[in-house]
Amino acid sequence: MKAIKLLSLFCMLLFAACDPFESAKQREIILDLPEIPFSYNVSGTSDHLPTLGRVLFYDPRLSINNSVSCASCHKQTLAFSDDAAFSRGFENRITSRNSMPIQNIISNLFAGIAIDHNLLIDSMATDSVKIDVNDPTVGAYLPGVFVSPDFFVQPTKLFWDGRENDLAIMVTRPIMNHIEMGISDLDILAMKLSSIKEYNTLFINAFGNGEITKEKISTGLSAFLLSIRSNQSKFDKSLNLAINNSFNINDGSSQLSAIEELGRQLFFDKFNCNSCHESNGFADIGLDANPKDLGMSSITGNTTQAGMFKIPSLRNVQLTGPYMHDGRFKTLEEVLQHYSHGISNSKNLDDRLRVNGKAKQMNMTDAEVKAIVSFLNTLTDYEMITDPKLSNPFKVK
Repeated sequence: MKAIKLLSLFCMLLFAACDPFESAKQREIILDLPEIPFSYNVSGTSDHLPTLGRVLFYDPRLSINNSVSCASCHKQTLAFSDDAAFSRGFENRITSRNSMPIQNIISNLFAGIAIDHNLLIDSMATDSVKIDVNDPTVGAYLPGVFVSPDFFVQPTKLFWDGRENDLAIMVTRPIMNHIEMGISDLDILAMKLSSIKEYNTLFINAFGNGEITKEKISTGLSAFLLSIRSNQSKFDKSLNLAINNSFNINDGSSQLSAIEELGRQLFFDKFNCNSCHESNGFADIGLDANPKDLGMSSITGNTTQAGMFKIPSLRNVQLTGPYMHDGRFKTLEEVLQHYSHGISNSKNLDDRLRVNGKAKQMNMTDAEVKAIVSFLNTLTDYEMITDPKLSNPFKVK
């Protein structure tokens, strides 16, 4: 076993010796971090920990051949999702499911409503570092829909099939996936990073010493993911103005237009879309009469969960296409057409999508589809997708 590890380490160090950022023009890539770290507001940590996580997230040296990083499949400008139905891994092979966006993780909340400042979301703990989220600007899955305090202390089930609810473990899954990043041993990855000079300072700042371990790598990545918060969309601002009784008729930037307001009413009232999207759950939405991808059932073995997948947050949904676990729908219009007249009467179809034992047909008009899409576009958080502290720290010199 020791000989195998040494051989693996030799191969990884050989890869590390090559500049993974080199191009044909031999451009020099540098790590460009501010002298004083950005403020990440991850309660329970210093800002040095998510800073380390940011570097790890964007560094292709976390893959076996230095070719892909976490950010290769989770792009900031796309709300940390991908614009391909299936992303490509370190050997250019495609993944089995669509890359989900990363935002408001753990709580995965939808809207900005104040909560008790003393309410902490204990997300995970590794080594001696405990990460808590205490974000009073994020409080309910949908605007105006309050949830019980238990919601904030229940770890979010992660991935399309809900196979993981431990963030510290989740962040290592793509690294160790044989298609995505190809690392077979996280201890060897830690040894690889130990040979890269800039990581010594980053780990000292984050943990007080320069020792690099797989637990510290996981903790740093987790802290960065927890810092990716979305709560500054047009709809957030409109809602906050209304809640605080400070609505200014002249403040056009935060008001919903007539078509956006119509879409909001259709979303919440006529079509009751919030009945599914108000909670962080799972559902079979009738994509296929006989689903080939079993979703939750592939993890639990429960046949009544076949075809059930995670109900995603709709934050930044304008940016996160193509849609569904297999990226089958390219546009939001196609998604709405599915709900309008394309729902299959699958065996485990969610009851909210049935009428008298048959699949519901919502029969949306073209004008209604246009209005709902206009409303969904107000959920785009342009501040998050352009925030420098969440961006790639590696720059061309």
